[in-house]
Formats: sequence, structure tokens, C-alpha cells
Amino acid sequence: MSRPHARAPQEEGERAEPPVASRARFTGRGWGFLAAGALCLLLATWLGRKDVLALALFLGSAPLFAALSLYLVKPRVQLKRTVDPALVTAGDPAAVRLRVRHRTRRGRPDRGAVTVHETVPGPLGGDRELSVEAGGEPAGYTVRPRRRGVWELGPATVRVADPFGLATELLDVSERTTLHVAPDAVELPEISADRLRDSGADPSRTALPQPGPDNVTTREYRHGDPLRRVHWAASAKQDKLMVRQEEPRSTRRTVLVLDLDERSWPGGRLWAGVLPSTAEFEWAVGLVAALLEHLTQRDTAVHALDGFGRPLPSGGEDDDASAPRHAVAAVTDDTAEDARHGLSRVRPVRAPAPEPGGSGPANPLADRLARDGLVHPLLLVSGDLGREAADRLVRAAPRSAAGSAVLVASAPDREPEGAGVLEAAGWSVVVVPADAAPEEAWARLGTGARTAGAAR
Repeated sequence: MSRPHARAPQEEGERAEPPVASRARFTGRGWGFLAAGALCLLLATWLGRKDVLALALFLGSAPLFAALSLYLVKPRVQLKRTVDPALVTAGDPAAVRLRVRHRTRRGRPDRGAVTVHETVPGPLGGDRELSVEAGGEPAGYTVRPRRRGVWELGPATVRVADPFGLATELLDVSERTTLHVAPDAVELPEISADRLRDSGADPSRTALPQPGPDNVTTREYRHGDPLRRVHWAASAKQDKLMVRQEEPRSTRRTVLVLDLDERSWPGGRLWAGVLPSTAEFEWAVGLVAALLEHLTQRDTAVHALDGFGRPLPSGGEDDDASAPRHAVAAVTDDTAEDARHGLSRVRPVRAPAPEPGGSGPANPLADRLARDGLVHPLLLVSGDLGREAADRLVRAAPRSAAGSAVLVASAPDREPEGAGVLEAAGWSVVVVPADAAPEEAWARLGTGARTAGAAR
């Protein structure tokens, strides 16, 4: 049976799941009754006793009548699955709750416990079997995903038995519930800003007034200054009325590009839940998450794009990574968590087809940077970058900004062909294996080293 697509999540991650198929089976007790009935029938034939024959008929017909009663009553089960929270960070727990409503064909609620067999992916702990009180308190379990991605919980099988436990009916609930797992951001070391060509005259720096205890100065009171700005401690020290004055603080800006072109990720297939991926791509996503946290916490506004010029997904929106997105908003310290959560859904994709009625831009990333005026330093995270793709990146990056790249090699003895193209254009390039530590790769980028070794 083909697996249907999951519906849009309801509030708080809850989904109502109607049964799509059912089948009746005898329980172990029912098969025991049938075996005992057959034995009594043999004894009645051998001994010629009618009382033993009556016992054989009773034992053999009881499971049959139990199965017939389930067919006539036709139990209906509604299963609701709730995941709280529906979006977590790798390593954090998520609570799953199952609530069951059991009704007969006439719509009457039926009490009693039913057994639910829940399908759970192996990395989340494997399948679970729970006893759920119909119409009562929900039963649940906890999952703790270790890898990022979109994970499916379900389908479930509900086992409903007759009052005597002789027959059971299995009701299949086929719909799944998704759990989004964002990558965990490791802490990156400090590197020199000069490695990203960052200077006070760089167009990537803008002066924005940001009040705070670190950038407050005082000046003498002038007529018309509001009293709420009076700095009483400084006034007492200077013996004259002083007011607070916030100095503008320099804010850096950078463009962070995650290459999603599947041609850059030729490694062995790895599944991030239901998303196709590779070990190299998972390493790159983890580095991007760490970069978003590291840069935004240091007064850097990050414009996060993919290699096709589209903004990376953010928050809990359930969109398609291959669909065009037009709005570009810089990621700041306030929105870094939403941007990291959006990384739970990224995956290698094919290059988008040209728009209908035209050939589309030859270099969509260059078109995006030019249209939005993104002349800031560009930081690329890619895999086996080809020469043609590297040439497009060089032409896309504005001349006033620097280029830095971290390339994940799919084999220890294989260097991406695009590395030389980027270096010839003046980019800082670091080539790493998929088992390298992100902290070491970032530190190598700061020192200008060509390669980063594997993690110890």
C-alpha cells in the first residue's frame, strides 16, 4: 500500500487519523479454544458421549461468534497524535501523546483499553506498543532525536478485542505526523575579522544606534533635553547635570551561502528522516547552523541564501525547499534560532528549471545579490564544487567584497575542482573531510590554512 502524504499539521502538532483498513484475527486464547474444541470433538467421536460433543461445539463456536460480533459491531477508532514540541534541536526530547476514541457502528462510545502499535524510526528509538484508555487519559512516550531532519511518526495499528479476548480486530491508521529536528550549533572559536576582509571602511559595516550599557556616553545637559535621559550618577560625580548619549555601534553584514545543488554532494545516500542527504551535506548544514549562531551573536547581520539565490527556510513553515522564495531578511541575533530551525528541512535539490516563457537568469545568485544590493563579504559552504559552479560564484560575488569558502570533500584523496578556481580569484578556501570538527575548519579559515584535518 502506498504511503499517503501527511496533511498540514493542526494546532500544537495534533493530527486526527481515520482508520483506512481493518482485519480480524483470533487471539492466543481464541486459538486455544479452537484447539480444545477440536480435541473434544475427537474425544466425543471416540467415546460416543454427547456431553463431550456439546462441549466441543461450545469451545469451537465461541471464537467464531466473537469474530462475528466484531464484524457486526464494526468498531471505529479515532486516533489523535500530539507532538510537543513539533520542532526541536538535535539531542532535545519531544513528548508524543496518543489519544483514542473508540465508538461502535451506532456511534456509542466504547470504554476500555486498546493496544496501539506505533511505528517509530529506529534513530528515534524504534516501534512502541502502548495500552491507551479509550476516551480517557492519553498515553505517550518520549523521543530524543540525535540527527537533524524531518522525521515521521506513524503509521499506527490499533488492536480492539472482544470482551472475552477471543478475537481481535486490527485497525490501521496510515497517516503520519512529522517531527522537525534542527541541527545543534557547536561553539566556534574566535578568528580574526581580517580573514573575511572586514574593516571599518568596508561597505558591509553600517552604523546603527543600539542603546546598551556598553556604548553609553554622557554629555552636559542642554536646554530641551528630556529629564528621563539625565544620568544621575554622572551628574553627582561631575557636579553638574549630565545626560545619557548613545553612540552608534558598527554592525557587520555578510552573505552566507549554502550550496544545495545535488551535483555538489555525490557522496553515499544518507537519510535525514524522510529527506535524502549525504554525510558531507549533513556536516555542511551543521557548520551553517554554527555560523548563524556565531556571527549573529557578534553584531553581524547574516543574509542566508542557497546557491540558487533563494533565502534559506526559517522557522516552522512547512514549505518546499525547491519552491521559489522572494523575501530576503537578514538574520540577526533575535532571529538566529528561527533560521537554525529552518535548516531542519534543507536537502540537496536539482537546479530549478527556467521560468516559463524565458530562459531565466544565467546566474540566479548574481541576480539576487545585485537586485538586493548585497555587496557584503560572501561565505560559501559547499561540497565537491565543480569548475563551472565555482566560476558562477566568482562572477556573482561583488568585487568590493571578499570571498571565503569551506568545501567538504567526499573522499580524502579527492579535492573539489572548484577550489582552484576560487583561490585564483582571491578567495580564502578550506577543504575538509566529513569527519573534521567544524571548530577546526573555522579556525583554519581564520589562519588561512588550505586544509583541515579529521577530528580526533
